Amino acid sequence: MSSSSTHPAADLRPHAVARAVAAQVWPLLALAAVFQAAALLWMARSGDRVPAAMAWTLLTKPGVLGLVASFALHESAHVLVLRRTSTVTHITVERTAWRTSVIPHGTLTPRATALVALAGPTACAALGALLWLSALDRALAWWYLAHLVFLLPCFGDGRALWRAAREARNRRTPATP
Repeated sequence: MSSSSTHPAADLRPHAVARAVAAQVWPLLALAAVFQAAALLWMARSGDRVPAAMAWTLLTKPGVLGLVASFALHESAHVLVLRRTSTVTHITVERTAWRTSVIPHGTLTPRATALVALAGPTACAALGALLWLSALDRALAWWYLAHLVFLLPCFGDGRALWRAAREARNRRTPATP
């Protein structure tokens, strides 16, 4: 499964990227919905709350709120920064079997590249920190805090960050004859 769509940068809305992420994993979302609905029906009929709590704990919370929502936020944050970059003319939303990503068309300075690369992981980390510090849901917080791993050079955001730092350093350092 692979698909892509290119949009003028000003026209691509973050919710369109969130929908693309959800479309990527629709079987998981459908399974979570069916499991949760069946458990809620059982609870309404029998008064037994255990299946509903299990459905929430095992699939709905980690699958929908942890996995899907965190990646939707991650990619949407990239789009928000790209939309504010005047040299980006179009953005492609690419879906493959394992990921959804956004690809800018146009030119990016090293600073802009770094800001775009940092936007996704830091938006997730900020929400994760809020969930953690508020003690609202520390287990869910880890799904968002884990996005900081994408700043490692083995991932796209980390590679872009390293490339931007290297390019900025090369621009500052005059070539030696």
